[in-house]
Amino acid sequence: MDWVRIIQDAIEDIEANLCGDISADIIAERHHISSYYFQKMFSALCDMTISEYIRNRRLSEAAFEIKDGKANILDIALKYGFDSHEGFTKAFSRFHGCTPNMAKKSIASLSFTPKIDLYKMITGGKIVMNDLQKRGYLVKETGAVYYTTDMDKTLAWFTDVLGWYGQIDARDENNVGMYGCVNNIPIEFESLGLAPFTGIHMFYGETDKRMIGFMKVEGIDQLHDFVISRGWKEIEDVVSEPWGSKSCVVTTIDGCKLKFFE
Repeated sequence: MDWVRIIQDAIEDIEANLCGDISADIIAERHHISSYYFQKMFSALCDMTISEYIRNRRLSEAAFEIKDGKANILDIALKYGFDSHEGFTKAFSRFHGCTPNMAKKSIASLSFTPKIDLYKMITGGKIVMNDLQKRGYLVKETGAVYYTTDMDKTLAWFTDVLGWYGQIDARDENNVGMYGCVNNIPIEFESLGLAPFTGIHMFYGETDKRMIGFMKVEGIDQLHDFVISRGWKEIEDVVSEPWGSKSCVVTTIDGCKLKFFE
């Protein structure tokens, strides 16, 4: 699921309905997704809850209108969803540090929450969402166990060829990797507990050169194109299965086979 696009679309919905009826439940229903997961992902990506964002954006825009002086404070309060002058004044004062009347007289500087643009905001660092956008596919189910005698090399292959994320969690006294994980989503997202584990456990040991994983994906053609674009030749063509799905097989740097199906 493309959470960045969904959350950005939600932000556009909010901006278009700052003076109307908008909530997490309404937006989640429009996208046919769980309101609970939607709210958790919004908080994770935007660093505030959706209710905080809606309130802050309304109070920010209300402040501009108050400073403009063309409408009275009560009308502005009602426009942005507040039931009374008193309730609006309390919320306004908590956010801006001054009352609406003080703001109207230009006595104090005001706070402002700008519209969020995730595609500009979430770049670099540990979570590079652009990588997920370019990759074009998402693993839905997996959980295989993978043995390798060179965990660093294997981890680099998953990162470079499949575009996955991972880390080595345990090394011996000689700095040899003994246990690690690779995952199709950033570790930070996995830790939120929003979905079952969709990665592969890596253990030190002789590689079992056979089919070791069956992974359900969304976007199998994009997966195939992505691997080819990385210069990896050990991938079979996407084929149609008798039961109606499509699949392809990738041979890893260790000689293991991973079968992806959609």
